[in-house]
Amino acid sequence: MSLVVFVVGFWFIAGLVPPPSASDGALRIAAFYRENASQLRAGLLVAMIASPLLVPFIVLLTLQIKRSAPQLAPLAYIQLVCGAVLMLAILLPVVLMAVAAFRPERAPGLTQLLNDSAFTLLLWAFSPATLEFVALALVAFLDRGEQPLFPRWIGYFDLTVAIVFVAGAPTLFVKTGPFGWDGALAFWAVLVAFGLWIGITFTMMLRVIEREA
Repeated sequence: MSLVVFVVGFWFIAGLVPPPSASDGALRIAAFYRENASQLRAGLLVAMIASPLLVPFIVLLTLQIKRSAPQLAPLAYIQLVCGAVLMLAILLPVVLMAVAAFRPERAPGLTQLLNDSAFTLLLWAFSPATLEFVALALVAFLDRGEQPLFPRWIGYFDLTVAIVFVAGAPTLFVKTGPFGWDGALAFWAVLVAFGLWIGITFTMMLRVIEREA
């Protein structure tokens, strides 16, 4: 639900998918926020509401890991903390973009600074999410119970998602191409991987809950 609502606000209302190119100058970035201020505010409001909805999902994961394999509690807590940081890494860029849209008449350089800060945080700060996915992969590999929480293939899937997220690293060094903000790897691959991770992990959680019931 969190991802669906976020996509509606961020993509379909605010029109921030794909994001403005990192190669755009200050005047072009300022014009984007000025010409689309109303829809940006509305879409970012929806995205802001959706972001914390990720927290119940992260908490559920933590509780299920502790219940299924108490000896893996440290990994459960790593997942919990990194998941909370991931939520903030999504929420804070939304707030920064909202600030940029709040006064679109401000100096173009300041609007560009807010925009740069938002997308750098959103697309470059990959390490907390990567650690979370690695922790979940280890849970899948190390859970030796009669009914493990995750099948082993989920562990390989989580590792793949972690590797995809590392594609955000080069965004600090390039402004165009596959590793740019709107690039095939740094943006689209990460977006698809995160969507698949949410969908698959949520489905696995539903199966576990049904099994326990």
